[in-house]
Amino acid sequence: MKFYRIRSIAERVLRQVWHDKRVLVFMLVLPAVAMLLFGYSFSGDITDVRVAFVDEDQTDLTESILESLQDNDAFIVTVLNQVDDPERLLLDSGYQAVVRLPEKFTSLYYAHFAMGVATSAQGTVDLTLDESDPQIAATIRMGLADAMMDLGEGGPVEIETRELYGVEVRFIDGFAPAIMGFVVMLISTVLTLLSVVREKVDGTFSRVWVSPVRRAEFILGYVIAFGMIALVQSLVVLTIGKTVFDIVINGSIAWAFGCTILFAVGSVGLGTLLSSLAQTESQAIVFFPLVLLPSVLLSGMMWPIQAIPRLLRPLTYLVPLTYSNRLLRAVMVKGLHPWQEPVGLIGVIVFVLVTVTMASIVLRQSAGERD
Repeated sequence: MKFYRIRSIAERVLRQVWHDKRVLVFMLVLPAVAMLLFGYSFSGDITDVRVAFVDEDQTDLTESILESLQDNDAFIVTVLNQVDDPERLLLDSGYQAVVRLPEKFTSLYYAHFAMGVATSAQGTVDLTLDESDPQIAATIRMGLADAMMDLGEGGPVEIETRELYGVEVRFIDGFAPAIMGFVVMLISTVLTLLSVVREKVDGTFSRVWVSPVRRAEFILGYVIAFGMIALVQSLVVLTIGKTVFDIVINGSIAWAFGCTILFAVGSVGLGTLLSSLAQTESQAIVFFPLVLLPSVLLSGMMWPIQAIPRLLRPLTYLVPLTYSNRLLRAVMVKGLHPWQEPVGLIGVIVFVLVTVTMASIVLRQSAGERD
């Protein structure tokens, strides 16, 4: 074993990296970006949780409960005069909880120790809670309990919680739809990226453009292939989730599969678009973190978007998985139709249109403007 031969090989590899400006930039920039994203993402507290507050008692005591909730940085409290259907309000208006203080709440609260003797009387708070995100639900429960603790002397307060979906929603129930979208996006984007780059390297790409195959046919072929793969992946995730973890599925499985395939189409377009920036498979591998890191940290998959610091929160709306998460959770956990979650549905459709259109433009340039 000769050291000079080892040194010459090492120098050759370093020269290749130095002359490949794309790899060099990603090698230096990605660690910094990753550290910033992880650092800021893990340092945030849940904020901007929308809560509707209905005070039917209108006393100083109930006003103090309202003030305590308003002083909590986690909540954005909206005071409503009356709510006839709290469940419908949560599904249609974007609130995470409805807190209702019924009439005689104050008198029952103080009557518990009437005449110095404990009685069965106690104040009751009605809490209607959207548990589709268990972390936000836990924050609401904790914040409301803290508000009750600040009341001072008086009887205990019972918080009657209505489960919006009829069952307790666990972390895994909200996590499964996110995993479906994440797996589909990662596999579809990465496999498309590697497949197109491999065809460039092997010369297959050039032969395709001198054949009768057109750009639309090329993209459609990839879409069909990876759409079928996405369907199988989603089926595997759902089967394991239901049989092993007994996840809650309140909505239509068919709609969930349809949304997943639609998202896979956009992911194929994204992979094709990224392939234009890579000439070799080693360059293509560098793009993996660009897909992986924002999807994990900024999409609301691991923690609510409300837990992401406000400085980074605008970036979440540039991450396609953010909209897939909203759409699939609305369909699977909330039991809504896709059009009842307009933000998620429009976001996914825009993602598909933008990536497929830009991928078509990229392929036109690769084909030398052939039609």
